[in-house]
Amino acid sequence: MDSKQKTYLITGAAHGLGRALAEQLNQANNQLILLDKDLKALNKLYDELDAKGWKNIYLFPMDLAGSAQAEFEQLAEGLSGFEKLDGLFLNAAILPALTPIEHFDALQWYEVMQTNLNANFHLIQTCLPKLKQADQAWLVCISDQAVQNNQAYYGAYAVAKAGLEQLTRLVCTENPSIQGLIARLPALASHLRSKLYPGEPPCQNETVESAAQRIIESGLKAQTYSDIETL
Repeated sequence: MDSKQKTYLITGAAHGLGRALAEQLNQANNQLILLDKDLKALNKLYDELDAKGWKNIYLFPMDLAGSAQAEFEQLAEGLSGFEKLDGLFLNAAILPALTPIEHFDALQWYEVMQTNLNANFHLIQTCLPKLKQADQAWLVCISDQAVQNNQAYYGAYAVAKAGLEQLTRLVCTENPSIQGLIARLPALASHLRSKLYPGEPPCQNETVESAAQRIIESGLKAQTYSDIETL
């Protein structure tokens, strides 16, 4: 394998920000491992990226909400074919309807925590051996300004994102060769946002393409932005 070739794993890769990250990282010297529960959308993205001609795209269909240890073992087996991981983008997340804690459905709370935090713990554990093989790997936590601003009604989503930020810090403190990037993003013009705020004009929010570009530039070129914390 080309020693200069970079390998990146992106979760939630079929839609929104994950898709934008995949599109911008789809370059000649990059290998992409794209993880998402939506196999149909993943295949469509694969076809579009493959048309660029780089031929270094690998799909891993996985539903983080219902993932079991056996699925992470399968992922570890799949990663055995790669020399290293240069970046893990923890992007996949679910955000239910905004609800006060008093009325938050308990089952939904556990589903959000599983998808947005617990599954990421297992992903990190699975990927750590390959991340440590890179000269300088990136662990990228996609977070939200709503966490920092302590916005009401974000419930399990905000709690899980805050936990994911701390998990990222711990991993990078324990593994100095891994650089952490916590991207606290503003509202984005995405399908997820439009479901929560159907009356909101999408043009007033940043595009996922713009956010993806800023994350990549900040992490891979060591630039700094006000809404991005680098460790």
